[in-house]
Amino acid sequence: MANVKVRQFAGDVRLWTIASDGTKTPVIPESADPDGNQPIETDAFNFTYEAGDTTTITSKRRDSRYGQAIHTSTQPGQTSVSLTLLEMPVPILARVLYGEAADADIAAGSVTDANFTVTEKNVPIALPHRYISSSPAPVVEDGGTPLAVGTDYVIDYRRGTIMIKAAGVAVNDVLTLSYSYQEVTGTTILGGAVPEQDFFITGDLEDRNSEEQGLLEVWQARLTVDGDIDWLSAEPVQPTLTGLLITPVGKPSPYVFRAYEAVA
Repeated sequence: MANVKVRQFAGDVRLWTIASDGTKTPVIPESADPDGNQPIETDAFNFTYEAGDTTTITSKRRDSRYGQAIHTSTQPGQTSVSLTLLEMPVPILARVLYGEAADADIAAGSVTDANFTVTEKNVPIALPHRYISSSPAPVVEDGGTPLAVGTDYVIDYRRGTIMIKAAGVAVNDVLTLSYSYQEVTGTTILGGAVPEQDFFITGDLEDRNSEEQGLLEVWQARLTVDGDIDWLSAEPVQPTLTGLLITPVGKPSPYVFRAYEAVA
């Protein structure tokens, strides 16, 4: 008699972003991982199928069969997927912000007598660099005359902003700046640019009860954030990505799941 199989899956879910040219990029690059892509902590992984429109043909006979259905057909439907994530690497953070991410790594360096136009006063203005060094101290000059830090201007060294306070400096005046800055590894996200992102998804799964192994491959999922995100929530932010599955040319279906186990 066959054994009863109660399913309880666990496993590693990995995501790759898919560019317009088909290039796949790991969401969490990790050279030590067998796939070069570290699994992402996932709390829920759901497939949903929505059937297509139904066409019904009814009888036109004069007797009691008139108007009764004699044939129905249903058009192909759409499969969608949703993932609730427990962590937010940069590509997922970009999706949450409905934007596009780009690396913003900057090597340490310095600028000397760089022109700086005062676009506003008494408002922090972003400099081209972050983590400005306090030693040697930055120098801000107006026509060759040094301005006094704290009185004429304020610099936020970590954020890389300057606020001009000097009474003798007007909007659109051009100052000169000299400062040094540290090496920075970061990311810039342009929000409000791209609401959707295509992902290639794999699942290296295991049935915790039977130890049966499973391999899931989702060829192309076009996902966006489902619902609002409370950035100041007392709980960790857990975004849910949801969207339709696309069947690429040459693939037989939107996804495939293979279950296997070793023969004793």
